[in-house]
Amino acid sequence: MANWIIIYLTLINFFGIYLFREETVPSKKWFSFSSGVAITYFFMYLLPSLNKRQDTLRVDWLNLALPSEIYIVSLTGFTIFYGTMRFVRTPHFQDEAVDRAVSYWLQVTLLTTYMTFSAYVVTADSVTFVARSFYATALGVHFLALGHDLNRHYGERYMRQGRYLLSGGILLGGFVSRWIDLAAHVEALCFAFVAGAMILNIVKFELPSDRNLHFRTFVLAVFSYGGLLLILKHLLNF
Repeated sequence: MANWIIIYLTLINFFGIYLFREETVPSKKWFSFSSGVAITYFFMYLLPSLNKRQDTLRVDWLNLALPSEIYIVSLTGFTIFYGTMRFVRTPHFQDEAVDRAVSYWLQVTLLTTYMTFSAYVVTADSVTFVARSFYATALGVHFLALGHDLNRHYGERYMRQGRYLLSGGILLGGFVSRWIDLAAHVEALCFAFVAGAMILNIVKFELPSDRNLHFRTFVLAVFSYGGLLLILKHLLNF
């Protein structure tokens, strides 16, 4: 199952730019639906999972006593990604060719690292089959939105280079999870870091502005995906 998820995420990331073009599915509806799925997944699965993983950090050598350390790691992931994206998308980096190249490589490097961690987390042995399936679904939609955003900013350069590197990061994360078994607290830290970066990417790149939001589609995604999550959590207790 884990191998198929890695293949699925890699294919979605690599070929996703050809899916849901505006002439077939209006971009307003597509991004509204994808953001609804991503937001629902974050609030209904990632946040509760962070709370569960806090317990794995209570080991003697870390000497942790507060119930919030895992959220500090998530905040760190959010801050690092937010700071980098804000830095590279300032007007200064959009003018000169050299500066634009620096902006491009910083974003691609950061997102490749993010996708590597994400691929590891979703295929780790500690993740149950059902949770892994829902995580993979949300990540697939999430990676589609990121790919479209990068293509919109960098066009041919992303098509020739960026998507190959991002797809390679996904494959690397899947390989590491298959052959390297991290300690529970290290895996929890990776999960928390990815969760922080994910909420930034959702809010920054997926959640449409008021002008571009198709609210009914957003609500449809929230209720359909959220309802399915509730039903399966009740039936399968994952």
